[in-house]
Amino acid sequence: MNAGCKPCMDSERQKLLQEISKVDFVLKELNLYLDTHPYDQQAMERFGQFNTLKNKMVKDYTEKYGPLVLSITDMDSREWKWATQDWPWEGGYN
Repeated sequence: MNAGCKPCMDSERQKLLQEISKVDFVLKELNLYLDTHPYDQQAMERFGQFNTLKNKMVKDYTEKYGPLVLSITDMDSREWKWATQDWPWEGGYN
């Protein structure tokens, strides 16, 4: 039934995606909190810490597996990796 589909992504890739998702959730929650508490210095510091962490994680993911989102596509590459990776319906995860 799934002829031509690639096997499930490896566990390291899946774990990194889950961790990015968790950090992204924290950032969204902090964003909502800061919308109503714009002077909370501790929350702003935490947002900065989690934002730095997410950027590092996304960079690591991109270096290992290719771009996660279009905005971080490597513009120095000779290949438009966003379009050359498998799409989700083909077993890819871009």
